[in-house]
Amino acid sequence: MLNDTARQTRLALFAQGLGSSLMIGSVFAISEEAWRLCIALFVTGLVVLIGWVVGFIAWTRRADRQLRARVATGSIDLVSGRVAGIPASGRVVRSRPAARSPSFVAGTPNELAGPARVVVVTALVEDGARRVAALVPATIGGQMRSQHAAALLLHRTDADVAVLDPRVTREQIDAIAADPRWRTRLPSDRTVVGGYAGLLAAAGLGLGAGLGFDWLVVALAT
Repeated sequence: MLNDTARQTRLALFAQGLGSSLMIGSVFAISEEAWRLCIALFVTGLVVLIGWVVGFIAWTRRADRQLRARVATGSIDLVSGRVAGIPASGRVVRSRPAARSPSFVAGTPNELAGPARVVVVTALVEDGARRVAALVPATIGGQMRSQHAAALLLHRTDADVAVLDPRVTREQIDAIAADPRWRTRLPSDRTVVGGYAGLLAAAGLGLGAGLGFDWLVVALAT
């Protein structure tokens, strides 16, 4: 979920391009003075675009809820000892509020009270690096800025789940920050969506499909 969002992102851009181009392509009917057809095509594009907006928001919220639920379940496994965590070095990508979610830290066997934040972190693992998420107390998460070094315990079976380990020393955090592996190839916002070329192709395909559909309809109708 965190390391491969290419299909969902491309589909969203295709739908956005399709709705927009259906509206733009309605001008083909104007040149034929087919005003009713023009309005029909424009409204069709508007409906598709609104559907994309509603669908994208719904999918984003659903995916976020699912991720937080998975992280909460996996974090309970880690802090309770049911799953032995894998120590790893981490570096913060971003964080956002998760007021309705519990928070966890290594060394405390239960969830913590108070608001939480979802922190997305790049973790160094044996085969390279991957992005993971942790539910941390808001008092801690609010201080974890982008590129902030962190010690983690990774879940052994859920590749997206981690727990923050606050038991490390300042010297250990400094050593994590100085790790030369941060200068190697790491997951980025570009790589997790499959590259910008794929996104541009998906958007272009949506635009072309909408314009082509409008042109064909106008040609057949007039």
